[in-house]
Formats: sequence, structure tokens, C-alpha cells
Amino acid sequence: MTSTFDLTASTFERHRSLPKEVPEAIRAAIWSAAGLSGLARVLDIGAGTGRIGRAFVTAGDTYFGVDTSLAMLQEFSASSANCTLTQADGSYLPFSDGDFDVVLLMQVLTGASDWKGIVSEARRVVRSGGCVVVGYTINPESGIDAQLKRHLKGLLEELHVDSFRPEQSKRRAQEWLEGAAVRHVHSVVASWAATVTPEAFLDRHSTGARFAALPADVQEQALDKLCAWAKVTYGSLDIEFAETRSFEIDIYQF
Repeated sequence: MTSTFDLTASTFERHRSLPKEVPEAIRAAIWSAAGLSGLARVLDIGAGTGRIGRAFVTAGDTYFGVDTSLAMLQEFSASSANCTLTQADGSYLPFSDGDFDVVLLMQVLTGASDWKGIVSEARRVVRSGGCVVVGYTINPESGIDAQLKRHLKGLLEELHVDSFRPEQSKRRAQEWLEGAAVRHVHSVVASWAATVTPEAFLDRHSTGARFAALPADVQEQALDKLCAWAKVTYGSLDIEFAETRSFEIDIYQF
């Protein structure tokens, strides 16, 4: 099994790290909302390099991480012990029904082509009374990253690249989960100040899995045009802007 994330595994956390306290706050918020005490059996679908999962491993939970990218899991295993990491498709999980107290879907659904398969499997393997947790970072709509992302979307459409609508997959998946759950809790678990630059966005986006899967000439044209636009719009690629970001979760208890 190969994954487009294999191409970006070694640089993934350099471009997409979270403040240390955020993963810890995610776990604390889940335990509080779901009424959990002590340790739990946790499944992390789309575990990646462990930027969130490590907090559960460190806390002593019985942690299982799955991801389609072997390279991402190898990055995870190099920094963590006492966890079980498996290369697997989230739509076809190698676990028994009701096997977990908590199933994590951390920044997974926006990139999911088969969102229904993933949430159906997550529901299958969580025990009665357990919960499925959807998590995501919120960036300001008026922020630099959001502006650059919107402009890049327009450039890709000009290059006849089919527009991917990540929020549509996430919204439909959450509607499905809410309809099946007996209880739903939303929580803003952490907010932090970030300093961002157009150059950092360009560097990070060039390593994004969906973007990296595009033909090389399309990537080059799109980034060249985005770079030129950013220089005109902001005056410099390394100009710094302050933004407030947050991490939010939706807990679906079954």
C-alpha cells in the first residue's frame, strides 16, 4: 500500500507542528466530556507522524495508530514506544467490533475521499458508551493562509485541476455521526498566537499530499503564479503577520 503522504513524511511536522499543550488539551477535553476516568483503549485513524497521538501514548493509554502511509508511521515509531502502529486503510480496519473506548479522527475528514467508509468503521470499532472524536485546526478567514489558499484554488481551476472541496466531506461526515450518536459535545480546546509569512505557506503547501500528487508541471506553474501574486499583494514573501489559531473537537458518544 502506497500513499501520497509518503512523499512528505520527513518534513510533515516541520511545517505542521502544533504547540505542545494542544494535544494534551485534546485528551483532557475528551476525558472530561465523555466522563472517562483513568486510561483508555484509543484508536487514532490517520495517526500520521504522531503529532497528536504522542500525548495519548505519553499518558499511558493503550494506543493504536493506523495510517495508509508507512513512511509517516515510521516517523512516529522513531519517536515513540509503547504503542501499536499499523499500516491500514481507515475504511477497512483490522479490529473487532466495539474494541475501543475512543476513536480519533484528527484532521482526517477534510482529506477523505471515502468519508462514509471511515466514519462507519470508526462507529463499528467503538464500544457502547465510547466516543468518536473529530478534530481540526481553525485559521482566521481573513488570515494570510486563508487568502493564499483561496487564490491557489483559483489558479488550479485555471489550470483545469478539478476543485477538491474538503469542507464538504467533513460536513457530511459530521452530519452522519451526529445522526447516529446519542450525545454530541463541541469544544474549543486551545487557542494560540501564530506568526505566519507567505513564504512559510508556499513551503508548507508544496509538501501537501494532495498538491504533491499533481503533475510536476502543474505544481510548478501554480506555485510560480502564487509566488508572484503574493509578492505584489504583500510586498514581500517573508513579511510577518500575527494570527490567532484554535483547535476544535466534536465528540460523538455512542
